[in-house]
Amino acid sequence: MTYGYIRVSTDKQDGANQKLGIEDLCKRKGLVIDEYIEL
Repeated sequence: MTYGYIRVSTDKQDGANQKLGIEDLCKRKGLVIDEYIEL
């Protein structure tokens, strides 16, 4: 199982942008995220 970890600690960070970045990397590497952990 593959997890994506999204952590936002300030108002200037955006979890949605982090998720897009993770999905882009996974697409290039041929990986699939089974579940996201968002904090």
